[in-house]
Amino acid sequence: MSVGWVLVLVALLPFAAWLVALAAVAVRRALRRRGDEQTRRLRLARMLRSADLVVVPTSDVDLPESTVLDVATSAGMRLVGYERTDSPLRRRVGVFVRVGGEVDAVIRAGTGATRAGAVAARAGAVATRAGAVAARAGAVAARGRGAAAPR
Repeated sequence: MSVGWVLVLVALLPFAAWLVALAAVAVRRALRRRGDEQTRRLRLARMLRSADLVVVPTSDVDLPESTVLDVATSAGMRLVGYERTDSPLRRRVGVFVRVGGEVDAVIRAGTGATRAGAVAARAGAVATRAGAVAARAGAVAARGRGAAAPR
């Protein structure tokens, strides 16, 4: 084999690697779509009954979002949101928490505490401004009308 053919094969290696990767993705996708809709619903229900916080790859479930939300609701879970975008090499995952569970309480308390903290910070800023105005008014009253301002 001459050096020229070796260089051609080396140049074609990235193309061959992409073909192998695409074939692997296609095989994984075909293997994941096992069973009818009822079987996939039962598989999702089994995944959701295990803990307070569940991360489910959407491609493993392969159901419409409305069906996923129905199954989650019947399992006592709620969808918090999705993490990552769905692409051939990275799967999108749904994050579910048990309604009334510890994780759900922390999420809801964190949201409420953040809002309450923002309101308290605004109220503190208003009180600080009011205190500064009152202090200036007190200083002006103490000086009298014709007194010179202290430097």
